[in-house]
Amino acid sequence: MMNIPLTFETQFEIPKGLSKRGLKTAKVIKSFAKEWKLDTGGCKTFYSPKEWKERGEQFGENSELIVVYDGGDLAQFFNYDYENYGTIRRMEKVLSETNVYSEGLYCWCSGIYNCDQL
Repeated sequence: MMNIPLTFETQFEIPKGLSKRGLKTAKVIKSFAKEWKLDTGGCKTFYSPKEWKERGEQFGENSELIVVYDGGDLAQFFNYDYENYGTIRRMEKVLSETNVYSEGLYCWCSGIYNCDQL
């Protein structure tokens, strides 16, 4: 098995097969993470809905993008359990640029959904 170096680019690699909105949102989140010097703690951050389904996950199949943060720096911007509501509002503002919202799937990841489908 080959070890892939853990760099910002490998942690925040954008998957193929995203919708236009999903791709734009992944780029916006990646840019935000780079600006804030965020780290994932070693996990892959972005999954397409297809990849997610292939993993056998129950939730998030109808999303534009899956964001995994599993305790990394990005978690405080999505997970209400951290009780850091200012950072969550900051991410909500970032996500509003692409007209999407996040919804927690598990305590370690969120689905990104199109606001037009509400």
